[in-house]
Amino acid sequence: MITINKKERTFTCQLCGNDFITTATRAKYCPTCRKIMQNVRSRDYRNKKEHGEHIRKIGEKDICIECGKPYVVRSGFQKVCDECRKKYTNQKKVKANNDYRNKTYDSCLFYVQKGEKEKLQEYAKAHELSLNELVNTAIKEYIRNNK
Repeated sequence: MITINKKERTFTCQLCGNDFITTATRAKYCPTCRKIMQNVRSRDYRNKKEHGEHIRKIGEKDICIECGKPYVVRSGFQKVCDECRKKYTNQKKVKANNDYRNKTYDSCLFYVQKGEKEKLQEYAKAHELSLNELVNTAIKEYIRNNK
């Protein structure tokens, strides 16, 4: 059996506001509130079922939220048809990446002479760095050497 060390992350519970540590990547609730929310979801599901509200089932037809075409439901979280899936998931990834980047990093814009960008990119690639990593490393080195 192979054991993989998972990175522990700190999250803030969206229900009680307390910080908690987990190896999950998208946790919303602390362990205590998670149980509460599972009970709420179960109760809501039972209420819908008892009152005859429509509950989507695997294999049923539903309408794509992107293009409006009907599709067969293959999973509980599916909201779009196969044709729109790639576009829809890319939109979600782009938004998540932008949110993470905006929360984690500041940005700097700088200009280089025409043709220099490609040279810098090639140099970075040759040293197995991204252009961003190369620039950040160069700045840190400059600061360290010129204190």
